Amino acid sequence: MLSHKKSLNILKKTNALLEGHFVLSSGLHSSKYIQCAKLLSFPHLANKICLALAKKIKKKYKKIDLILAPAMGGG
Repeated sequence: MLSHKKSLNILKKTNALLEGHFVLSSGLHSSKYIQCAKLLSFPHLANKICLALAKKIKKKYKKIDLILAPAMGGG
């Protein structure tokens, strides 16, 4: 599994991790933002991040019945 440090290095290497001041769609403020499209333009690195996340989720939640996400793209 990727360490937190290695994951951050991948996000920085792909320029997917943006730092500054961001107002999120929820209205909350954040000093960091991940631009997923930039990460996904490096499929081999995105795969490492996604596999690590999947392992963390499977470890914490033994049974998942449904995955729900907003519609993305096209329109």
